[in-house]
Parts: sequence; C-alpha cells; structure tokens
Amino acid sequence: MDLQRQRNSDGSAFVYHKHTSPRVFFPRTINEALETVERESNAVFWAGGTELSCLSMSKNLIELPRTVISLGLVEELTRASRSEYGLDIGAMMTLERLSAIGEKTLPTGLYEVIKCIGSLPLRNRATIGGNLALQTRIGDLHPILQLLDTRIEIRGSRRGGRKRNSVRKIPIALLDKTDLLNSRELISKISIPTDNWDIGFYRKILPSGNAKKILIFTALASAEEGVLSECRMSFSNGYTEILRDRELEANMAGQPLPFGHRELKILDEGILELTAPWKARSYDRETAIACARGFLKLIEDNSMDEMLL
Repeated sequence: MDLQRQRNSDGSAFVYHKHTSPRVFFPRTINEALETVERESNAVFWAGGTELSCLSMSKNLIELPRTVISLGLVEELTRASRSEYGLDIGAMMTLERLSAIGEKTLPTGLYEVIKCIGSLPLRNRATIGGNLALQTRIGDLHPILQLLDTRIEIRGSRRGGRKRNSVRKIPIALLDKTDLLNSRELISKISIPTDNWDIGFYRKILPSGNAKKILIFTALASAEEGVLSECRMSFSNGYTEILRDRELEANMAGQPLPFGHRELKILDEGILELTAPWKARSYDRETAIACARGFLKLIEDNSMDEMLL
C-alpha cells in the first residue's frame, strides 16, 4: 500500500500509526503494572500521552510504542490527600484536576504554574507524573516543585530475589529520568511538604521568539515586618538545566525592604555568575536579572501593603 497516495475525502492525508496494532495492557493496580513491565521487556508506561501528541502534530505518522502499559485505570495513582505534613499527589492526577483543588489549598506558586501550561484540553490529559518523567525536556513543573522541597516516590518491580516491589523516595532534584526509563520503574507519588511562603512567582519567557529557547523563572519568598525573611529562586532553559544559588538566597534573607543600591548590585552580580553557562545568551541573562528585580518589587509592594494594614 502506498501511504503517500491515501487521502481523506477533503484531500488531506490520512494519519497512520507506525505500528498499526500496538499491544496495550490496562493494569488496575501498581503491582499489576510492575508485573506487566517485568514480563514485557519492551513495554512503555503510558500516562496522558500529551508529549507524543505534541511531537506528532506536524506529522502524518504517529510513532506509537509496540507495547503500551496504560496507567489510566490504576485508581491509587489518581488520588490526592492532604495532612498537616503536606500534600501527597498520585502521579496520574491530571493537571486540570490538580488545579481544581484550588489556589489557596495548593502549595504556594503551584496553581499559577499549572494554569500556564498549555490549553484546557491538554491539561485535562496531561498528568503531574508524566510531566516530571518527560524525556525530552525538564518541563514547567519541575522548577517550582524543586523550590518547594518536593519528594518523589518511585516504585520498581521485584528483582534480585526480593519478595516485594521496591519503593524509594528521593528529592526531586535527584530524579534521573534516563535511569527511571532504563530501570522499568514508575513515579507513583509526589509529596510536597506544608509551606509558609507569602508569594510565589512564575514567568515563562521566549526571549528569542523561538519556542525551543525559553527562560523559566520561578521564585518563592516570605517577608515579615519589612524584612525579607526567606527567598528561593531558580532559572531554567526548560530543557536541560535548572540553575539555583543557595548562597545568593541566604545573602538576600534578612535584608530590609526595599533593597538598597548595594543589595541590588549584589543580586545582579550573583545572577550573572549563576547564569554563566548561558554566556552566549546575553539577552537571556539580562532578562533573568529583570525577572528577579520584578519579583523583588512584588515582595516589596506586598510587604508595604501588609504594613499599612
């Protein structure tokens, strides 16, 4: 069959799957999913499938894996629970359903980031675990979750004579997506500790106008009685790295608001040093400084409003 000659009634080309009949498994528990991937060595876990859709939008050929393990029926992966210690989110909870928990209930800054990700139809399919497991890029959620001291629960199948499936919890900063894929493990839970931040800030900028060259600035801050008590900031290119300077954050903490000329100069110099890996992207580095200053101005305005109250 000549695929190039097959057309719809309106003259447009048909869309074909690379593998016309993929084998699809629908486990109902995490253990069943792990047992399946142990048996099916070429199987791929399937969450929302949005990344594949994005990669295939401009193609007539959708490249599906030969064997798919859909996690859509694993109910324990779709739950969220809140306690005095924080928020536990199942990896298969969609972004839109997560945002429905509400801005005041979700950890500081998370709601704003979610609402900036794609369109409503995409957020209805995309899952938090799938976003964190993206192989081609860091994604939008990773920076804010890292600032929030998020921990990831990873489940693996029985190996080496173990009687039970493995369970490990790691800081999100230590999440190795390549190792996750190779080891046949899956993200099962995202745990975010209770926070006391006053302000969350998120900006996604395309300095060059190229969708593949972006700058993501994420920050959190708390202020009390006109003093910046704590601050966290990260800069990301959205694909390969998240830049953060804990020493710079420590130097900013305890400073009275508004910042003076000397403190602003230290901030600018610190960001230039932090973004040294972007040496060839001078505009991005200048934009990073502008984002940090805009965030600082927001903190100052918020602190002034509280003092007036």
